Amino acid sequence: MTTKQQIQNFFEAGMIADALGVPVEFSRRDTYTVTTMQGHGTYDQPAGSWSDDSSLTLCLAETLTQGGDAEALMAKFVAYLEHGAYTPGGEVFDVGNATREAIRNFVGKNVPAIAAGERSARSNGNGGLMRIAPLAFSTVNLPREARRQLTQDFTTVTHGHVRAIIADDLYVECLRQLLLGQPLAQAMAAAWPVIAAAGYPAEELALFHRVHDPALANAAREAIRSSGYVIDSFEAAMWCALNCPTLESVILQAANLGEDTDTIAQIAACLYAAGHLDERAPRNWRETLIRTPAAERIISEFAERFGAD
Repeated sequence: MTTKQQIQNFFEAGMIADALGVPVEFSRRDTYTVTTMQGHGTYDQPAGSWSDDSSLTLCLAETLTQGGDAEALMAKFVAYLEHGAYTPGGEVFDVGNATREAIRNFVGKNVPAIAAGERSARSNGNGGLMRIAPLAFSTVNLPREARRQLTQDFTTVTHGHVRAIIADDLYVECLRQLLLGQPLAQAMAAAWPVIAAAGYPAEELALFHRVHDPALANAAREAIRSSGYVIDSFEAAMWCALNCPTLESVILQAANLGEDTDTIAQIAACLYAAGHLDERAPRNWRETLIRTPAAERIISEFAERFGAD
């Protein structure tokens, strides 16, 4: 079983990756170079600041620790958007349009949490993928159908199209295989048949062909898209995690792809870290990362609930 310290290492890796990507988000590839933790840039935030990726991940982690459901998760999202809860500095400086609209549906229109996310195919950003990773720890020993249902419920609060659900389901299943000891390529190879047998539309499954294709590792950098579209982000994160030998190199590779740098770096770091739970980022990055009392508490309580001594 994963230890408490390993779970804390996992969260730290994702938050550090997020923070390295924040200052260069939306920048065009090869117009900059990230070599270490830095501040300002896109959002003019201090070094070590993490974005909505980590904020909403913390919301889910706390919900899972408390045994909460989708309604409880959305209540935390409301606190995040309206009051700056779960943020590194008490203010929201980056939130996706689909997530914002879903929260408004929940609060302003009394839409049930699991129905709040947009169902249109045009709304397939990576806003679900970026925060769903804690489910891999909390559901690792649950039956497949229970894992699938929880992933769906916690996805559709903001992203209701089946493509976003497939992405989150595949990601959680892949992370689960990593936690069970499989290397990344084998973890994805084990996860894909589970998803393929889940009854999703064939035309939607076909869109994920590169995500689970072993040949993705051999793709040229220029063939990797790094947009906020959920499939682009998943492919880019997998490519980074498959091709880099250390957590540090995974994060730097992702942060230097351009466009949705914070989210892709975070997902890539999670894919790598789940298979290397004792490895940590460089000390100076860890020391620069902003650590709030709330975040430290949430991660510690999650590790206590789902980790071993």
